[in-house]
Amino acid sequence: MTIPNNSEPSVLDYLKGRLFPRRNPQIEIPEPPSVLAGESSKIAQISKKDKKHWENKRFFWLLFVIIFLAVIGQKLLEPPTPSVSISLVFYSCAIILIIWNWFRGRFAVDFYPTDEAQPVPQPFRPIFLAISVGVGFFAFVLFNDNQFTEINVILWVVSAISMLITFSPPIQWSGIPGALKRIFQTFFQSGLRLVVTPWSLLLFLAFILVFFFRFYRLNELPMEMISDQAEKLLDISDVLNGKFSIFFPRNTGREAYQMYLSAAISLIFGTGLSFLTLKIGTAIMGLVTAIYMYFLGKETGNRWVGLFAFLLCGIGYWPNVISRIGLRFTLYSAFTAPALYYFFKGLRRKRWSDLVLCGIFVGIGLHGYSPFRVVPVLLVIGIILYLLHSWKTDRKKFAVLGLVVIGFAALIIFLPLMRYMVDQPEMFAYRALTRAGSLERPLPGPAWQIFFNNLWRACIMFFYDNGTIWVHSIPIRPALDVVSAALFLIGLVVSVLRYIKQRDWRIPFLIFSIPFLMLPSILSLAFPDENPCLNRTAGALVPVFLIAAFGMDTLVRNIRNQASGWRGWFAAGSVGGLLLLTSVMQNYILVFDQFDKNYINNALNTSQIGAVIRQFTAVYGDSDSAYVVGYPYWVDTRLVGINAGYPTKDFAIWPDKFQETLANKRAKLFILNMEDTQDRDMLRQLYPDYYETVYQGWVPTKNFIGFLVPPSVNSLEEVGITAP
Repeated sequence: MTIPNNSEPSVLDYLKGRLFPRRNPQIEIPEPPSVLAGESSKIAQISKKDKKHWENKRFFWLLFVIIFLAVIGQKLLEPPTPSVSISLVFYSCAIILIIWNWFRGRFAVDFYPTDEAQPVPQPFRPIFLAISVGVGFFAFVLFNDNQFTEINVILWVVSAISMLITFSPPIQWSGIPGALKRIFQTFFQSGLRLVVTPWSLLLFLAFILVFFFRFYRLNELPMEMISDQAEKLLDISDVLNGKFSIFFPRNTGREAYQMYLSAAISLIFGTGLSFLTLKIGTAIMGLVTAIYMYFLGKETGNRWVGLFAFLLCGIGYWPNVISRIGLRFTLYSAFTAPALYYFFKGLRRKRWSDLVLCGIFVGIGLHGYSPFRVVPVLLVIGIILYLLHSWKTDRKKFAVLGLVVIGFAALIIFLPLMRYMVDQPEMFAYRALTRAGSLERPLPGPAWQIFFNNLWRACIMFFYDNGTIWVHSIPIRPALDVVSAALFLIGLVVSVLRYIKQRDWRIPFLIFSIPFLMLPSILSLAFPDENPCLNRTAGALVPVFLIAAFGMDTLVRNIRNQASGWRGWFAAGSVGGLLLLTSVMQNYILVFDQFDKNYINNALNTSQIGAVIRQFTAVYGDSDSAYVVGYPYWVDTRLVGINAGYPTKDFAIWPDKFQETLANKRAKLFILNMEDTQDRDMLRQLYPDYYETVYQGWVPTKNFIGFLVPPSVNSLEEVGITAP
C-alpha cells in the first residue's frame, strides 16, 4: 500500500502499519513544527530530549509494574484459597500494559532472528537406502514372538546405520590429517588450556543447580513404591534373566525403553531390583529433558532463552516430580524436546541430517511412553504450518521431502514395536482404548461434552489445578510455580505479538502444541477424573517452559534497553536473578517438603514391612516362614518382597491358607493390618504361644502388627526382633 504525497495518513493507516508491518509502511507521528527560530529551536530540541528521557524512565518502572501485576495475579491462584476474580484483574492489567506499550512502540518483542538457509542439494545415497529398506524388512519379519534376538537386533542395527549413511554428508578425509595435527599441537606443544568465560561459568552454575534438583535425596524422595513400580521391576527381572521382550504385556502393557535402561543401571551401579534403580533412570532422563531445553531455547530464540528454559525446566516442580517417581512419565518430555529441537533446526538449516536425528528421537520416543504417540502427528501439523508460511518460496519441496525423511528414520527405529503392533493390535492399543473409549467402562456422559470440559481443565492446569493424583503431583494446585506461571502467560502474549510482527511459523506451532501434547490426558473420556494429570501431559512442559523463557528474556531485555552501560545490565540481572531465586525457593518447598509429606501420607509403608521381614530372616534365615496377611486395599505384597530383598517373591497369604502353616515347625512371622481383628483372632486360636508387636508407621494411620510364632524361645528379647 502506498500513500499519495498529497494525502495525510489516517489513524487506520497507522494501525495497519503496526499490525501488519510487512504489507503496510510504518507511519511515524511527526513532531509539531517549531514556531520559533534560533533559541526557540534549541529549546524545542532540549525539550524533546527531556521528554524522551522521561518516557524511557517511566517505561523502565512500568516494566516492574507489569512483572508485579503478573506475579501477584498468579499468587492469588495459589492454594488453599485461590481468588480467581481478583487474579484475573491483575493479570488483565499486566496484559493490557504490555499490548498498549507494544502499540506505542515501547515494548520490543523482535529480539529473535527468523532467517533461514536457502535449500541446497542434500546428500542422498540410494544404494544405502535400498540396504536399509531390505535389511529392515527382514528384521521386521524376524521380530516375531515379541522377542529381541541376536539376529533380528543385528539386522535392525544394520538397517539403522544404513539409514544414517543415506542422508549423512560425506566425510572430508582430506581434512582429518590437519585436524589431528592441530590436536597434537594443542596438547603436546601449546599445552592444554582451559578457558573460563563468564558465560561458561554461568552455564556450569546453572547445571549444578538443575543437577541438585534432579538428584538431591533421590534415594528417599519419594519414599515408597506403588504397584506400578512392582510391575516395572518384575519386567526388569525378566530382562536380567534373559527374556528380551519388545513390548511388556504385564499390567495392560508397557513399552520397553525403561526396562532396558533400568536393567543397565542395575548392573552398572549395582542397585539391583530396587526403587532406586528406577529413580536413577528417570532422573537421568529428566536431566536430558532440561539439557535439550537449553538447545531448543537457543534454536528458537537465543542463548539467554536457552539458559532460562534450562533453569525453569530444571528447577520446576512439575518436571522434577515426574522425574523422581521412577515411572516412564518423564520419557514423554525427554524425547519430545530433542525431536522438536532437530525439527526446528533441520527446517531452518535445510539439512536432512538434522531431520534424520528428529526421526530417530521420534522412533525412540515411541518405545518409551504411550502418550508420545501423538508427537508424529504433531510434526505433520508442523510441516503443514511451515508450508502455509512458505507457500510462495522455494522451501516447499524441501519441507515435504523432510517430512518423508523424518518418517522414514522414525519407522526404522520403530520397526520392532511396529511388528508387535501388527501381531497384537488389541494389546498395543488397550491402555489408550480403556481411557478414550468404553472398553473398560461406559462414558459418563456425551463424548463431546467430556472432551471440551477436559480440554478446559487441562489448559488451566498451569495456573489453577493440576489434578488430584497424589502419586505424581501435589493435588489441587497449579502445575507451575508462581514465577513460572506468570512468565508463561507473559510469554504467550509476547509470542502472539512477535508473530504479528515477524510471522514466525514456530510461534503458532508451539502454542498449538501445548493442548495437542496434552491430548493423552484430555482424551480420558471414560475416566475424566484422571484429567488433568502431570504424567500424560508431560510432553507439554517442553513448549510451556520454552514460552515462559521467551517471557522472561523479553522482560529482561526490555529492562536492559532502558538504561545504558552497567546500569542496564545491573537492573536486568537483578530482576532476572530475583525472579529465578523466588522460583527456586518455591519449587524447593513444593518438591522437597509439600510433595514429600503428601506422598508419605498417602503411600503405604511397604518398605517398613519389608525391613521387619528382612530382620526376621536375618535372625531365623527363612523367608518362607514370613507372611503378609491379605487385607482389602492394603499393601501390595510384591512390594514387600522387593523391599525385603526378595524381589520376585510374593509374601501374601490369605486366611484359608492359615491351616497349612501348622506343618511348618520353624519360627513364623505374620504381618497384619491394624484393623484386621478377625484374622488376628484366627491366628491366636491356631498359635496360642505368640508375641504381638505394633510397629509404628511413617504416620500413625500406617501402623501394622507383627505376629510372631516362636519355635522354642520364651521371650521376644531372645528372638531379637525389635521395632525398626
